[in-house]
Amino acid sequence: MNKTFEWSRFVKLVRKDFSNIWQNAGTSLLIITLLPLGAWLFWWALSGVQDLPAIVPEVRWGFIACVVSLAVIVTPSRMYRTCNLQKEGIYFAMLPASKLEKYLSMLLFTIVICPLLCFVGSMVLDYFLTLLPFGPYRRWLWQTDYLAGGLDYYRLMVSGNVPNMDSEKVRVFTEVVTPGKVVLYGLVAYLNYVALFLFTNTIFKKHKVLQTLLWTWLISFAINLVCTPIMGAMMLNGNWVEAILQSVDPVRGFNIAYWAATAWGIVLTVVFFWWAAYRLKRMKY
Repeated sequence: MNKTFEWSRFVKLVRKDFSNIWQNAGTSLLIITLLPLGAWLFWWALSGVQDLPAIVPEVRWGFIACVVSLAVIVTPSRMYRTCNLQKEGIYFAMLPASKLEKYLSMLLFTIVICPLLCFVGSMVLDYFLTLLPFGPYRRWLWQTDYLAGGLDYYRLMVSGNVPNMDSEKVRVFTEVVTPGKVVLYGLVAYLNYVALFLFTNTIFKKHKVLQTLLWTWLISFAINLVCTPIMGAMMLNGNWVEAILQSVDPVRGFNIAYWAATAWGIVLTVVFFWWAAYRLKRMKY
């Protein structure tokens, strides 16, 4: 028997994990999916006191994005809570599958299946709330005037037909902010969140999400404490910094910053994914 990867065995494992979604993470994912309903009820209650505008589709898309993000955060700690627990983790260790198959199943459910279930559930919820003859949802999700207007404005900028706007600013914006770059950075950021919470799920034994958030904040705070004086010193002696900034084409400078941030995100994502796999491979039960 192949001890690394076997398709039929992997499919059985995925089926088993799928059947365990409700038992392991169903309540948490359901609460997350229903969070926009809380906003809807709150806004509707306020509308009874004073006249309030409807919640526009763009804001509701933001609600759905938050739901998906929360699903990514919660899924590892709920679906695979016992993977790093010595006594309770025996069940996870004894599953008839290789460690690679278990890890790939974790990735599949954390990256795709559980967030997708919450996304679909949020879309269905939004549809039914819009069907109601009352409440703050009065337009369908696809009726996004601001998004359509923004796309039209972007097309005008690309064509150079925006009145009363500096041509250099238009050039910088259209060459730096492209749909491909936005999608790439969003994908990297998404996978970075997945990798971080999947990795910390192998580190912390209790309150995994809360500890991840606290430690992330603490590390960011420490980095800011170190970097802020350095940046302040550079600003006080900023002649050479200003000279460098003025000598670099704005498009090139923004592109360098974008690709540096994207590359750093990719490095962190790969490190967290690899580290999580390494810890699971070496886990003692």
